[in-house]
Amino acid sequence: MPTQNANRITQTGRRCSFCVMRYALCVAVAASAGCQSLGKFKDSAYTTVRSALTSSYHDSEAETKIARAEELYNQGNYLAAQDIFADLADNTYNPVLLAEKARYLEAECLRKRHHYTDAVATYNRQLQDFPAGAYRERACTGLFEVAFHEWLEKDTLTEIEAEQAGTLKPWWQRQRMPNPFDPTRPMFDVETEALKALENVHTHDLAGPNADRALFWCGYVHFYRGRFEDADHFLSQLVEMHKDSKYRPAALEMAIAAKNNSTGGAVYDSQKASEALQLIHHVEATSPEHKAQDKREMLTRQKMAVRVQLAEKDFRMAEYYERTGHPASAYFYYELVCRRYPGTKFSDLARTRIETLEAARHQAEHDKANPQPPGTVDLIRQEWDRLTGKPAPDEDAAPTGPKGPPPGPLPADIGSPR
Repeated sequence: MPTQNANRITQTGRRCSFCVMRYALCVAVAASAGCQSLGKFKDSAYTTVRSALTSSYHDSEAETKIARAEELYNQGNYLAAQDIFADLADNTYNPVLLAEKARYLEAECLRKRHHYTDAVATYNRQLQDFPAGAYRERACTGLFEVAFHEWLEKDTLTEIEAEQAGTLKPWWQRQRMPNPFDPTRPMFDVETEALKALENVHTHDLAGPNADRALFWCGYVHFYRGRFEDADHFLSQLVEMHKDSKYRPAALEMAIAAKNNSTGGAVYDSQKASEALQLIHHVEATSPEHKAQDKREMLTRQKMAVRVQLAEKDFRMAEYYERTGHPASAYFYYELVCRRYPGTKFSDLARTRIETLEAARHQAEHDKANPQPPGTVDLIRQEWDRLTGKPAPDEDAAPTGPKGPPPGPLPADIGSPR
């Protein structure tokens, strides 16, 4: 293959040089002979130079070629049909609808031949070149068939079932080796490529028949792997955009758990936890599927988990204000915890701290209303300050002089005559 590409580049370069020389010679002949039709000459020169720089050209037999390729496709000769479809799709001079059809059938030939990696790449190229084309929905369907049925269902979902059954090690304990010789699988990471393809299915066909399925399985895999932010992204889109989907009840449950788990804890932003609580209230009010006893218990557990996290956040804020010497603000947040989240352990702790703050406030008010007369020590200090003009030394304070044992008497033999 590299040798063929090198030969093709060499031939193209030689052809380009020859055409440029031919163009210069034609210009000289036309100038000397006095060309009668300058427009025809320009068209001929442009066609010659254009054919040297690109493989696109005006193909008058394009319709015949695509009919022949479709006949080969129907006969099951996918390799021969694929080559014709590829040439027709690469020729930018062909009509748009014909080129789009050729690109789609090229991808179908690759899928029929079980070259799934190349088929996915060809489907994606078609969706990028013709985002609003007539074959967009069919291309998304083929892309979903490969990404889900051939890759995700056979590999990832089977492994998840085995992991849940305990017959396979968790995914983070297994090593995955590259696979360069199997055209039915990507070389390195089948799961990642499948998720990318499913995301492209929803992006290019928001209201298509496979859009909700693509969102659900992307969210499910991310949720199982512990990537809760990505799971929340896909599952929330499914809940908001596909209200009639059969996957919506399951997506609601996972979206609530994903929002609550993606916050990082009480010390981080609580927006996701608030969204989870709002979603729980929405489900309780509008979803008839969650009226059963087990569903209500699940929603109650999720609601309690969200409320505990929000209560902890407000309680930690109150502790911060109390620690930094702002008792009024601390009192406000403790009272907020008691009123918003009753029944949690943080409401009980907040009530205890409120009682402590109340006792400290009453004691401060009592001391202010009933000042104590100064004692003897205080009177002595006040008199010292009046007489000397500086505060009296504190007897309990540590000495400020040089440290060490006090000097004692000299030994008897020092200084005595020998």
